[in-house]
Amino acid sequence: MVFIPHSRRSLHREMKLLECPPDGPHELRLQVHQEVFQYLIEDFKTYKPILSAIKNEYELFIAHKQQIIKQLEPHKAQLEAVKEECERRIASLRENDKNEEAGVWKENRKLQAVIDQMRGAELSYKAQIEKLQEELGHLYEQYRDEADARKLLVADYNDLKYRHQQEQQVSEDTHTNEREDPVLLKLKLARTKEDLKVANQRINTMLADYGDVVPRRELEMLEASCKNLETELEVVKNDRTALMGEHNVLQALYKQVVNERDKLSQEMNQLKRSATPRPQWDRCAQYIDGGQDKWNELSNGKSSDQVVDVLLAEIAGVSIDELIKSNVFDGKGVGLEVPRYLKATGQVRNRRIGRGEANRLINGFWQYRTDSTDVLPLDECLFSYLVSINNGDETMAIEEGYNLEDACTRLDYEPLIHLFHQIISDEVDEKVFRYWMQIQATLTAALEQESQKGLVTTTVLGQVLQAILPSKPSDHIKVLLGVASSQGDLSHLLKPESEGQPSGFSLCLLEQTRQECSSFVQEIANALNNKSQISVADLKQVVLTLDPTKPAEELTALLSRGFAVSPQQISNEAAEVTTTVTKLLQRLNTGHVLRSGP
Repeated sequence: MVFIPHSRRSLHREMKLLECPPDGPHELRLQVHQEVFQYLIEDFKTYKPILSAIKNEYELFIAHKQQIIKQLEPHKAQLEAVKEECERRIASLRENDKNEEAGVWKENRKLQAVIDQMRGAELSYKAQIEKLQEELGHLYEQYRDEADARKLLVADYNDLKYRHQQEQQVSEDTHTNEREDPVLLKLKLARTKEDLKVANQRINTMLADYGDVVPRRELEMLEASCKNLETELEVVKNDRTALMGEHNVLQALYKQVVNERDKLSQEMNQLKRSATPRPQWDRCAQYIDGGQDKWNELSNGKSSDQVVDVLLAEIAGVSIDELIKSNVFDGKGVGLEVPRYLKATGQVRNRRIGRGEANRLINGFWQYRTDSTDVLPLDECLFSYLVSINNGDETMAIEEGYNLEDACTRLDYEPLIHLFHQIISDEVDEKVFRYWMQIQATLTAALEQESQKGLVTTTVLGQVLQAILPSKPSDHIKVLLGVASSQGDLSHLLKPESEGQPSGFSLCLLEQTRQECSSFVQEIANALNNKSQISVADLKQVVLTLDPTKPAEELTALLSRGFAVSPQQISNEAAEVTTTVTKLLQRLNTGHVLRSGP
């Protein structure tokens, strides 16, 4: 019981000596507790095995987590660069949105004023038309009144005229009655009545036909005024239609701008929640020789990526130029050992191309090699491709080659770039990449065919994988299905990601293919029974024993790769070709050696 208080005091004493923080996780606190725990293990002999096992498990788990942290640390700079680029883009888009929104708002207000003005003019024209219609109605009423008055005057005139004629006739008759014959007078009276009747009919017909007639001068004036008003009304309607169309276009544009603004705002909020906060670079000043002034001189005007380079240079004790490398490459010469795309003397400009540019060049090269009809060595084919994309300029092609080689060295952790570098350096057989591309093309065609029938599910994907890759182990297929289920749309599993990067499913397929090749080579090594030398016949017998269904063409290619001879030499001099098992296994491990059967 005395040991426990002593251990506690020892623990507090060591923590004070090492200046450990009072609480929270820290490496110094962990170290002190590990030492005290080790003393406990040593003192308690009875429980030492189980306590040692517990301590070892904890230490293994801590070491595993530290390894994961070390693997994730290189990605911090990439996250910082992505975050800065996103913030810059968001700020730029916000500024553009503000300018565009202000311009659209001003234009909208201007057009709204024009629309209001046109509407006022339209209302004015309508008022003029109504006033003219009202005046026309008054004129028509006056005309009807005058026509009726004229009819009355004509009737009065005719009545007076008739009375006057009657009086004359009576007076004449009075004077002539005594002198004329009564029979003749009767005939004249009848004829006079008939003439009067005909005259009255003609007068009534004229009144009926021309009673509503308007004077020609007034009619022409009214027609001209009406035509002018109709023309002005048509112009106003056309202007209003054009303005409404422009107004609708501006409304649609405004809605589009608002949607883009909302989308960018949502993206910005998401970045605020999930992005890593910007580091406080000024905290580094206290650890730099020269203090705050020296740090301001080193970091002033530099991006986060460049500040990281400055920190690394200070930690390594070298200049920043030596850390970032110089801006030029030293030419490797024109010797036979130098690849064609690197044959240069003097200095070559270093452009430090990134992952996206490197992936573009690599994908373009493989497409060029697939389409090319000439069978050229890899370095010659790469040089020809670089010349073709630089419009025949060999100097620019050499520069592209050096920058691609530098990118492959710096970005060797990228699977696609790593595989290309191994193939172009003759460390891996080109058939590895060709087989990977062939499997992806076949699988893409099968998935497109299945998607036309309906939704592609994991069950359908498993059936397609078993049909295309019958020799693939079931556990590998399960892993592929797990990766596919995490990618969402199963009909686009092999679609490249950003910057030409292969999808996770495609990389998993490549990794499994390499594992299956290594497993088959290991089976061949186990079957050789520790031999030091081997002949073609012996290797052929071992391969056919392990894979009886392997086609003759693939078997010949495997033997040719293993013994580093041409297929013709395998056929003609099979009994005399031998090699060491070590070299054989090295060559097979770098080639495409895959089991054909189950």
